[in-house]
Amino acid sequence: MGFFNWLANGLGTLIGVVTDVVSTVVDTVRTVYESFVGKGGAVKDVAVEEARHKQDRLREVNDEIMHLRHRGMSRGGLSDQERKRWHDLREEREELLGKLHQVKEVKAAEKILDSEGVLEKVEVDLETTHVLQYNAFADTLGKTCKCGRPMKLQWQRDLNVAGPRDFFWACTGWYVPMGEGRACTRREPLQRSDYALMTDTSAPEFSVTAEEFGVILEDPGTAKIITSRVNDLRSDLASKKQGVELATCPVHGQNMVLRKKSNPTGLLDAYFLACPHWQPNGQGCSFIEKLKSGSQLAALLKAETGRGIL
Repeated sequence: MGFFNWLANGLGTLIGVVTDVVSTVVDTVRTVYESFVGKGGAVKDVAVEEARHKQDRLREVNDEIMHLRHRGMSRGGLSDQERKRWHDLREEREELLGKLHQVKEVKAAEKILDSEGVLEKVEVDLETTHVLQYNAFADTLGKTCKCGRPMKLQWQRDLNVAGPRDFFWACTGWYVPMGEGRACTRREPLQRSDYALMTDTSAPEFSVTAEEFGVILEDPGTAKIITSRVNDLRSDLASKKQGVELATCPVHGQNMVLRKKSNPTGLLDAYFLACPHWQPNGQGCSFIEKLKSGSQLAALLKAETGRGIL
């Protein structure tokens, strides 16, 4: 069952809340959530534990798929038995991805219900585009391309401060090679409703305008502190062999890995998220998410450590 009539993410944000007041939206989510519980749906710690087991199995499935892929490339093809195994594994992966998607919805609903007291509606304009960027960090639930693949919120990355019209939806099929091109290159402009958010506004980053936030990030001392914190997070995740919880590869479904460029030009050119099967030589999965805004870094730190940038 679907929990939302709106687009959602694991940060507890709903996108497209135009006319309804916050209390009505929360009551709607609560009703669906309680119905799910009443039907025996797994929630809270039980859902987390089930998701962990499914993620473990998904990792095994992906590893075997990639092993067969590399074998086929090196040998010029697979045997009939190997091809059957490859198809069976892909079917199992799709089933696992569907179940894990439901867990994401459960967690998003719980985040909304737990954050009810600090949820407010935000109409994105020139002063609040950083709120939209903040929410681009996490997987968007419910936004799919005509080809069936998930879509990601993107914007022109060469802008110091993005304006509302600089954002668009892009199909994640862009990262899937197909022949000489890509599986899907579809883009969609944001609809008017996409600028209407219901989100946790207690984050200090939201107390300033997008332009003011950009100025803060330009301070060398601030940039140094942020760099240190992100480096610490990266080391911590690597030591635990964990990925970033709220961002997953749309192809393999595993949590993205926080990585750092070898020769960045600055803070907003230093970090990116990559599929665990990504390889710098281009032989693995090509899905990456560049962390090119302070809002993305703030959301990352908030989600993983409990404290953002400010």
